[in-house]
Amino acid sequence: MKFLSRLKPEKSLLLQYLVVIVIFIFMVMISGFFSSRIVNRNITRYGEEVIMFSAETLTSYLRAHQATFENVASIIEDMYSRGANVQTINAEVVNLADMIQKNDYKYDNYLYIYGFIHDDFFQSADLGEEWEEEPSTRPWYIGAYEKKGEVYFSNPYSSLENNDIVMSLSKLLYDSNNIVFGILVFDIQFSTISDYVNKIRLMNAGYGALLDSDLRILVHTDKSIIGIKLENLQNESGNFDNLANLLQDGSEFDALRAFSFSGIDSIFFSRQLFNGWHIYIGIPVNDFFQYTNAMLFILSATGLISMLLLCGILTFMHAAKKRSDKASQLKSSFLANMSHEIRTPMNSIIGMTEILLNSHIPERDMRYVNDINVSAHSLLSIINDILDMSKIEAGKLELNPVHYGFHALIDNVVSMFMLTAKKKGLQFIFEHYGEIPEAQYGDDIKLRQVLTNICGNAVKFTETGYIEFKVNILPEQNIIIFEIKDTGIGIRKEDMHKLFGAFEQSKTEKNRYIAGTGLGLAISKRFIEMMGGSINFESDYGKGSVFTITIPMIAGDVDKIRQSDSSGSAHSIKAHNARVLVVDDNEFNLKVASGLLEMLGIEAQTAESGGKAIEKILRNNYDIVFMDHMMPGMDGIETCAKIRAWDTRLPIIALTANALQGAKEMFLANGFSGFLSKPIDIPALIKTLIDWLPPEKIIKTTDADPAEEEQDGFLQDIGGIEEINTEIGLRRVNNRKEMYRSSLKLFYEKLKESCDTLAQFIAVQDIKNFSIAVHALKSNLASIGAESLSNTALKLETASKNGDAVFCIKEFPGFFDRLVKLQESLSVVFPASNAIIEKTKGSKELLRESIEKAVKAVDDYDSDAGIEILSGLLDFDFGEEVNGVLEGALKALKKYDYEAAKNLLASTVH
Repeated sequence: MKFLSRLKPEKSLLLQYLVVIVIFIFMVMISGFFSSRIVNRNITRYGEEVIMFSAETLTSYLRAHQATFENVASIIEDMYSRGANVQTINAEVVNLADMIQKNDYKYDNYLYIYGFIHDDFFQSADLGEEWEEEPSTRPWYIGAYEKKGEVYFSNPYSSLENNDIVMSLSKLLYDSNNIVFGILVFDIQFSTISDYVNKIRLMNAGYGALLDSDLRILVHTDKSIIGIKLENLQNESGNFDNLANLLQDGSEFDALRAFSFSGIDSIFFSRQLFNGWHIYIGIPVNDFFQYTNAMLFILSATGLISMLLLCGILTFMHAAKKRSDKASQLKSSFLANMSHEIRTPMNSIIGMTEILLNSHIPERDMRYVNDINVSAHSLLSIINDILDMSKIEAGKLELNPVHYGFHALIDNVVSMFMLTAKKKGLQFIFEHYGEIPEAQYGDDIKLRQVLTNICGNAVKFTETGYIEFKVNILPEQNIIIFEIKDTGIGIRKEDMHKLFGAFEQSKTEKNRYIAGTGLGLAISKRFIEMMGGSINFESDYGKGSVFTITIPMIAGDVDKIRQSDSSGSAHSIKAHNARVLVVDDNEFNLKVASGLLEMLGIEAQTAESGGKAIEKILRNNYDIVFMDHMMPGMDGIETCAKIRAWDTRLPIIALTANALQGAKEMFLANGFSGFLSKPIDIPALIKTLIDWLPPEKIIKTTDADPAEEEQDGFLQDIGGIEEINTEIGLRRVNNRKEMYRSSLKLFYEKLKESCDTLAQFIAVQDIKNFSIAVHALKSNLASIGAESLSNTALKLETASKNGDAVFCIKEFPGFFDRLVKLQESLSVVFPASNAIIEKTKGSKELLRESIEKAVKAVDDYDSDAGIEILSGLLDFDFGEEVNGVLEGALKALKKYDYEAAKNLLASTVH
């Protein structure tokens, strides 16, 4: 109490308390806001996955019944066409029903097959009674005739046999002359479906419900409302009608907030099945947001603890400051102690979440832990901003090794300090032992910074005499030794141990007026150690110092230095009149290749498949063709072989991401003229064009391209994404920033589709198509500078080519999660555009003719032709509904789902 009474008059401390409280309240509010949005988005995504999985499960279950049913119908139609009578067909139906029930678990409990051939009734089991009513009044009878040959799924109803709830599949039977001769019906138990729906849960809460096409409740946890239409249910709040209206309109929705029929504020997810039924999941709002509330509580508690801890530290540091006569030392101690105390609990939180992130916990829990980890890092960042008032944090230190001119670097350092020393009246002596290599491999920028810092200190702390700079090249030991000697003031023995400490500087009468932070040598030591070297010194106070730096000697490539020096400068050729074809199934690769060729004045044509390439080559005289190796359907090797059947002189260059030993020989042996590895290297592309284009079409030039628009803000945003190295990405496109931005945007737009495709192939263990898809993604990742992800894709591709499904299934989830995080990061850089693009209104005649052509292409399994037709149609506006159907059909064709595409196209005709 006495301690607090002594502090009471201090208004400055109270002000600090107020500032800390305000800052932490603001911090918790901001962190809670963004963190809750992230968690809610992940929970919503999880809800979408549950409802989609449930809808797909029911669809698969009903489709399986449909397939069995259609097989039986086909057998009966075949028997009838061969002259079988009703008795023979009835006997076969009995056998088929018995066989199906024995071999298919779906029919363990119940299967009743029956129907009519003309007016004769047949059935799989003798019920011992006649029909109590006219068959034409039954739903299955009416539905079969409405479907006209397609399978009709009835809504559940009470069976005439035993009053059990069953559903029927029915279909008209046709003879060889396509004349109806009867009707076939399956009765199956509805209990399997109702049991499945009743077990649906979301986050161990909520419930599932199933409605028929009339929105009559078929399955619900509340048995009292089964059979009642949704629109007839009422509640006190009167908001349930909104849900009913959306379902009546055929809408599918995710995370819709509405009141349930019992008046409970809930979140709903809904999907419509192919037969008109609706499945939805409802979960009370409190259950839905339980993890969000828990996370907000953790953040609030963490913020409160940190705030109290900070206030406590402020209190004690303020009392210590009153007793201290050295304000500057107290300030340093204040910052250091406070940083340590406040970061300790935060680092514990971060450390525990990192442990959980690297342990085997469920994927959903992993997301929540990751959210806490991100929020904790955000919290720590704010704390750092508050406390780090000095240069304690020097920034991220990473080496960026390149091939650089070592001789030029030494010459630059010597020239710079020779002039600086001369201005101060000092002598700068340079000596070297051994032959200075022209090139080295390493981080030349950081090495230059170290040499500049130490030579600069030597000049700064030397008033008379000289500075001697020696370079010792010792190739037999693979090391380079730098020695910087001066005749300056030297360092006292008692200060030597502080020399490489942050914010440490030897303070004496001789250097008291020399400015400095004391960070230079600390950073230099860190850089040299990162290079695998060492830094040492000797000093005699009043006479001078000697600093010795040792680094590994790693030979560099002079040619690569020249390539790097020419990067971004003038192109070596222009070929405006060259006719070039680029063949690749990946739109991203086509755009990149076309853009690179455009830099050389070439307006290339493109083809999305081997078949399209052959068609274009037959119609045009190309000077050169760049052909992708791995394409679905007809791959590059097969396409090349077909072209060589009539044209052996056309230069065909293989484009491949498999630039391994022996690849060149393989392509040459299969008819290719040469090959380029992906990502495409500009100098290699230019060399290939010079080698294969007609000489008269090549114009050598040294003129530089016009200066490109600066996009530093964009590059800064991309540079903050962990997976992407912008320097590598820019190098792929010859440092053209606009092209790099365009390539990244296209990659981002295609990334989700690529992820979904890979996930689908893994889910069904289609390793062959997975190999093709991951191969394409691998080169795309390398092209944008995502080297680590590209290497992972290479491992998955290699494993899939070797048939190692176990490895692919094990490693894919981690790879997929990294891709999702990359997509989320890019979504910030490329936000969705709200601009409305005005399209020309399309005519009904154009729509009808194009749909007929597209349907014919689908019937011929020609996805390329179908995609081309639909893409052309989407350039016109046919109204929101038709545009949506056309886009859906286009997506289905890109996934080779011909049935879905045809159904969607058929819906636009009616």
